[in-house]
Amino acid sequence: MKPQTLFKKFACSLPIPLALSLLVLTAIATGSVAGQKPGEIIFEDKQWDPQILRTLIEGPGYLDPALEFNLTPPPANDSEETKKELSLLSEYQRTARSKATISNIIKEAKDGDFVENFLDDKIIPKPLAKASYHLLKLADDEARYFIVKYKKRFHRPRPSQLNKDLTLVVPNPGHAAYPSGHATQSMLLAHLLTMLDPANRQSYEGYAKDIARRREIAGVHYPSDSRAGQNLAAGLLRELKKIKAFQEELAVAMKSYKNARKN
Repeated sequence: MKPQTLFKKFACSLPIPLALSLLVLTAIATGSVAGQKPGEIIFEDKQWDPQILRTLIEGPGYLDPALEFNLTPPPANDSEETKKELSLLSEYQRTARSKATISNIIKEAKDGDFVENFLDDKIIPKPLAKASYHLLKLADDEARYFIVKYKKRFHRPRPSQLNKDLTLVVPNPGHAAYPSGHATQSMLLAHLLTMLDPANRQSYEGYAKDIARRREIAGVHYPSDSRAGQNLAAGLLRELKKIKAFQEELAVAMKSYKNARKN
């Protein structure tokens, strides 16, 4: 007999108020309440990692925290689009989880440092890595506030909250799904690297897209999370380029890379 069945039998033998309390607590632990309709499921406040929420207190370094980007709400849980996305993630579960892919997923989930990912995988030429490191770190830090801001606003549940048969390569992070932080941060870095080194645009953007897709293969993101993150990255870059202090950082990186290529 399954543990869940044993638990229910045990709960049913208790007085009704106590039985109900136990069943609700079990539902909270798994991220849903029995009988809850798909459209009612969200990533709840109690599921958030407090360390992630600190980002909202610390704020961005350059941009106005009140700044809004053209980020549309995610598809509804019970929409046809979400159903198709969940079906695709189930297909990934069956066909896309090679040993190499799983290894990358685990590494990218553990690190949480997208600049280091680009460097470790030798995506950035050495002269450019040295010239752009400080700029990339600043941009990566700037993105975090706006990612968390929108995740908190939309509180989209993780795919496994809607599809209990979906297994995960890595645990769900302690924050909501939409937009994807991995997609946002990696694509923002790719855009900056392209500004400095346009000849290698396909390499940078392709790497960023691969990171985002691996999060889908891992089961922790929908494809629409990735698209929203990539759109947010483009918006962040547009706004950062308007800030004088950021323009100066970009100019320093460009000059440093130009000089490195001459030597």
